[in-house]
Amino acid sequence: MQMPIQPPMYSSPAMGIPPAGSTFAQPSMVIPAGGILGNTPQVPIYDDGPQTVSGQYYDSPVGQPQQNPSTWNAFSPPILPDPFAAGGAQQPYAPYGGGYGVSPNPYDIPAGGFSTYGANGPSPYRQGWQNSLEVEWLWGSATAGAGGGNSSQFGVNYDLAYTTPFIPGWLLTWTNEFRLRNWSGPRGGPGLPGKAFRFGWDFELATPKTGPISMKLGVTPSINTDFDGSLGAAAFQLDGRALFIFQMNQYWDLVLGAAYWDRVDDRIIPYAGLVYRDDFWEWRIMYPESTVSLFLGNEALGSKWAYMRAEYHVEAYDVRTAGGGSDQVELEDYRLMFGFRMDGGLSSWFTEAGWVFDRNIDYGLAANGSYTQNTTAMIRTGWSY
Repeated sequence: MQMPIQPPMYSSPAMGIPPAGSTFAQPSMVIPAGGILGNTPQVPIYDDGPQTVSGQYYDSPVGQPQQNPSTWNAFSPPILPDPFAAGGAQQPYAPYGGGYGVSPNPYDIPAGGFSTYGANGPSPYRQGWQNSLEVEWLWGSATAGAGGGNSSQFGVNYDLAYTTPFIPGWLLTWTNEFRLRNWSGPRGGPGLPGKAFRFGWDFELATPKTGPISMKLGVTPSINTDFDGSLGAAAFQLDGRALFIFQMNQYWDLVLGAAYWDRVDDRIIPYAGLVYRDDFWEWRIMYPESTVSLFLGNEALGSKWAYMRAEYHVEAYDVRTAGGGSDQVELEDYRLMFGFRMDGGLSSWFTEAGWVFDRNIDYGLAANGSYTQNTTAMIRTGWSY
């Protein structure tokens, strides 16, 4: 028996752009460029940000389910009740009903009533509160120029985001960010503190993809410190970004933009690249983070994906050095990770492992200098709900 193929739901936590560990769901049946479905030209929707749904193919105004979906029996989603619907919880494929408010899209059919996992197409944005928790570990490696010795890192990342309509045609996502870093070593040179913290508040305005061009504007103030002594000016950072997404056809999107990173060495980072999607693949070939994802099929309660991710990463903290003075320290590296993720709608999880290389530790004061660290292994796992 042939079953309807549903549009995919992508949810990517932040990278600066995308952090890292994006989740995806089942892809739609791709119609050739300029193709017709139900006597209507097919127009995909793409939005490359947190709590978004991308790559959708509709046979009706934006936000409505397909009136005449394609059929195909491979990887058909199970027609089972969504376990997250129990107790009045809002389902991911009807996020604008109940406590999640009114859809920002005037064409969206009000949610509520019947909704079954794998049978109802997702709306462009999931509103309300969303949580994300990640834990990471970097194995110990030698630090050149700091008296040798190994340095390892343990980290926790937690985000609490809220998405809501802001003004007509715009959505606001407010994300509270917490980061914990624990270091062991290096003991030579100015060293690293045993722990450091980051408290950030990210504010992003985005236009839902209802035409060939959409945009995102964001600003992120944060406090980054080891709390060993008074907070210095170096503990306060202010990042910003602006992105424009151009839909070239139903397979390809062009992303152009830039970001400002407030670190020891301030940076203007180009946010640029191409995004390709078909039935089984999504290629996000971008800077500073690229992800290649392969759809593996559905299980009873979720969609499976394998992926490879490459990322340029920089973080900085105001710390007390081994000599007793305060300074700002910056940790810069590149990461290559291989992972697996499962997307169950309201809840998703991932696990990944790989290498961290081209690592540098740089201090703000010339007297403290800069150091390099050897390549090391890294594992990371996370859960979003």
